[in-house]
Amino acid sequence: MIPFQERKKLRKILYSKVTLVVLTLVLLVVARGAWGIHQKAQIAISERNIARHSLEELESRTKELEASLELLNSEQGIEAEVRQKYTVARPGEEVVVVVDDKAKKGENSEVVEKSFWQRVVSFFGI
Repeated sequence: MIPFQERKKLRKILYSKVTLVVLTLVLLVVARGAWGIHQKAQIAISERNIARHSLEELESRTKELEASLELLNSEQGIEAEVRQKYTVARPGEEVVVVVDDKAKKGENSEVVEKSFWQRVVSFFGI
């Protein structure tokens, strides 16, 4: 056993203000490091989720492109793509172009704004 006087010295050293300040500083440094690691972990988790989402989009796009490529490898797929991009028809077929009335009016008619006096004159029919 430690004699009474030595225990008293040990307690005096451990409970001194300097020791408590040093231990507090060590605790703050360790806490700051732990907080920094926690923030980096959160950033890594969010970037991983973004990467997963991007990977899923790329895989979806790859499947769409493979299906489109498979369709273009057939004669019917080539014909459908040509008909879609260009207005063509086989011999004996006719191409019908449907034009909306709204689009027809919007292209040909020009809106002319009248001045205030022109509207007044047209109101009174002068």
